[in-house]
Amino acid sequence: MIFEPKDVFQKLEFDKVLDLLEKEALTPMAAEALRATEPLTDFTIIDQSLRETREFKLLLENRDRFPLENFPDILPNLKLLEIDGFTLQAEAFQGILKVLVMMRDVFKFFAGGAKKEIYPKLYDIMRGLSNDEGLMKAITAVFDEKGGIRPDASPELMRIRRDIQHKIRELDGRFRQIIQECRSKGWLSDSPESFRNGRRVLSVPTEHKRKIRGIIHDESDTGRTAFIEPEGVIEINNDLFDLEHDELREIFRILRDLSEKFRPYSPILRSYSEVLVRFDIVRAKAALGLAMRAGMPILREKPVISVRKGYHPLLYLKNKQTGRKTVFFELRLNAENHILVLSGPNAGGKSVAMKSVGLMQMMVQSG
Repeated sequence: MIFEPKDVFQKLEFDKVLDLLEKEALTPMAAEALRATEPLTDFTIIDQSLRETREFKLLLENRDRFPLENFPDILPNLKLLEIDGFTLQAEAFQGILKVLVMMRDVFKFFAGGAKKEIYPKLYDIMRGLSNDEGLMKAITAVFDEKGGIRPDASPELMRIRRDIQHKIRELDGRFRQIIQECRSKGWLSDSPESFRNGRRVLSVPTEHKRKIRGIIHDESDTGRTAFIEPEGVIEINNDLFDLEHDELREIFRILRDLSEKFRPYSPILRSYSEVLVRFDIVRAKAALGLAMRAGMPILREKPVISVRKGYHPLLYLKNKQTGRKTVFFELRLNAENHILVLSGPNAGGKSVAMKSVGLMQMMVQSG
């Protein structure tokens, strides 16, 4: 839509309405879409959008808990998933899981029919989609509640982690034994052990470093302490190092297989994300409408403007904060009576009334 003058958004303060809408959004995706809002000209789309907003406003008034909250943008990861052979990282699956859980709850919200009848336009947003809980189960079979890889994500991973725990216990026992031997001879610092280069080492004063057989990994900044991996644990540490790399390889294999499983479902996941963002946009409009005590207007496909008990929405919000009353006005223009002369003293509300009509019209056409 092309506007004249170019700064009509600022002149009518529509940009301030967009600021308020952006703050109501739960997700950055919805906030970005709301910031780019422009008045529409298609009667059918405007009517549909207004009805969606009216129903969500009713939902908020009824205190029906709609399962919508902040969730990450999964579209960039879905785009990568569409590349044959690409493996998503664990964080990406956590975002996908969040979307799947929310969509499952949205399906539950509309299950049974009653909510479909009360909020038919909201249900239309997701009509045609189906819920596949198998995708959610596939992720929860790999990840625990904290987002980590489950120990039983695969039989091989179970074996590797069991061997890692065995080696750690073996390392603990051998290290304690070496510390006791070296401490009895006065060869250790007050803090006898540390970690260097991912290896468990002894903290040894430099004057004793030649007395302990092993690998020197590092020295302190002062040069007074050497960090030595004792000979008695080198082989155990090597085994542990190999097992940890085996664990990483197995985790990558699990994520690769999971990515392959999800690749064909990229389109449905994209639809889920887009639907949730749409709900977020509608919810933001409804929440602001509730704060403004706004109602859905009656639309007519002809040149007519009829305002009853109208007020400037931004002025109303400002006055509500200070406990002041907002003065209403009424106005009607149509094809036969399309000119109105406003007269009165300065600061009598003429400019506010005219700006109110323009702003309300832009808000109506924005759904």
